[in-house]
Amino acid sequence: MERVLLTGATGFVGTHVYGALVAAGFDVVCGTRDPERAAAREPHRTYRALDVHVPEQVRAALRDIDAAVYLVHGMRESAGYGQRERTAAACFAQESAAAGLGRIVYLGGMRPRGSVSTHLASRLVTGEVLRAGSVPTVELQATMIVGGGSESFRIVRDLAARLPFMLLPRWLDSVSEPVAIADVATAIGFALRMPLDESAVFTVPGPERLSGVEVLLRTARLLGQKTFVVRVPFVTPRLSSYWIRLVTRANPHIATELVQGLLSDIVADDESLWTRLPAHVRVTFDDAARVALAEEDAQLTSVARLFERIMRPLARRRELLPPPSESR
Repeated sequence: MERVLLTGATGFVGTHVYGALVAAGFDVVCGTRDPERAAAREPHRTYRALDVHVPEQVRAALRDIDAAVYLVHGMRESAGYGQRERTAAACFAQESAAAGLGRIVYLGGMRPRGSVSTHLASRLVTGEVLRAGSVPTVELQATMIVGGGSESFRIVRDLAARLPFMLLPRWLDSVSEPVAIADVATAIGFALRMPLDESAVFTVPGPERLSGVEVLLRTARLLGQKTFVVRVPFVTPRLSSYWIRLVTRANPHIATELVQGLLSDIVADDESLWTRLPAHVRVTFDDAARVALAEEDAQLTSVARLFERIMRPLARRRELLPPPSESR
């Protein structure tokens, strides 16, 4: 059985990919900065401490590993994360070669047709650094990944749910190919075993080309929302990022980065991985969004239940306390 190190195992993609890799017959070792915390939530999984900026930890995590899935990114960090991502990728490539890995599979971003945002530029450079190493690397490039826990889809969900009336800037007419997390998991599993003579890049687009407006309106329809839109030419990406921060649960830094990535069409021009998997039927956007919305609702319900469990004892304690005496 092939042993695979899954980096970023506790993140959005990692948590979804884990089950698919196990089902495909891989022995999965999860890499995370805090293995004790991760094991408390998922005790049946195997964890190793992994900070990709620390060579000693990378070396230890790669011991007795056949292949690795690289899902690390630093968009949540402050400015300058691009250089840190490049340094981390170089460290991982070097230690993977020393450990004798047979393959690295990296999930990055698809190159836009126009200007490249800071986030996407860093994703592309990370892929170049990994592929420049001696370990054969499959770089998979995607646009928005639709699934519960996806930061970009969470923004879409919150906008669609909370704004019955939307002012939509023209840059939301940019087209992309959103892909279901289930398809991404399939692609990663296939990339670990596909015939490979040298490092290669493949896009993993979804089955439909949709504008940002279409993504929002379709999501609103799935939520049962009647949304009215008015197109406005004067709302800049910067103003839009401020608006998104106010209306959604998005991390402010991530909101700004994601909006910058929507200024140009992002569609697959290069060879798609799906040409190697002709029998695979990709999930439609509506079906992927239904699953993602259900997962988001379950997460919100869990948070509400936790809040209730915390507040109930406090409320009972308050009932037992005598009323405050009136001042004379």
